[in-house]
Order: sequence, then structure tokens, then C-alpha cells
Amino acid sequence: MREIFKTNYVEIVFDEDAKVLMVTWAKANFTSEQYRDVWERSIQVGKDNDVLYYLSDIVNQKVVTPEDRTWFEENAIERAIATGLQKGGIVLGANPFKRYYFNNIMKKIGGTDLPFKAFKNKEAAYKWFLK
Repeated sequence: MREIFKTNYVEIVFDEDAKVLMVTWAKANFTSEQYRDVWERSIQVGKDNDVLYYLSDIVNQKVVTPEDRTWFEENAIERAIATGLQKGGIVLGANPFKRYYFNNIMKKIGGTDLPFKAFKNKEAAYKWFLK
């Protein structure tokens, strides 16, 4: 695993062997600029490396504002897919707001060719990525 970026609110690592870019959110507040920066960094890693799979663990992620959700849906998704992703996944907790966030992402990704699923843990996501 190669660490790409780490702060008190997020960690981005690239598993070069499995070709998985993994973003794990911590229980810490972040600004709109910081949220978008995580996506910009992730997209750049996808451009610069052979990233086939993207996994975001949002179990501990604080609330994403409606403006940032819209920015993500309208700007980041298509750019991330264009880097060559083959599958995407998200690790959710039991929080209903996170399920709502996931459902909004699915509406946007549903019109693309990117298979995308929710998981209970990272191990289950890896099994799906690598089968």
C-alpha cells in the first residue's frame, strides 16, 4: 500500500498490487475545499497510475453538504470514471443519511458503464473487485 495523502479527516492509499485506490474518512470535520481536494487528488492518482477500482469508506465521514454533493455528482464522477475505473465501491455504516448519499450517487452513476456497489466492509469490496 502506498500512502497518497493523510490528514485528521481522511486517508488516501493506493494498493498497487490490487489496483485499488482507497479513501477512508475519519471522524473529523472537513471544509468544502478539503472535501473537493480529496476528489481532485483521487482523480489525479487515477490519471497517473493504473487504478482499476475505487473504494470509499464513509462509515465515519461527517456530513457532506448539499453543495458538495452536487459538485461531486456534476464534476467529479465523470472525471473519475474517465481515468479508466472498472468498478467502484463504498463502505457504508447503518446511518440512514449515508444510505441517502449512496442512493444519490447511484442515480448519477446508474447512467454510466461503471459497476458500483455498497459493502459492509473493505474485505467484501475487495472480493467483488478481484473476481
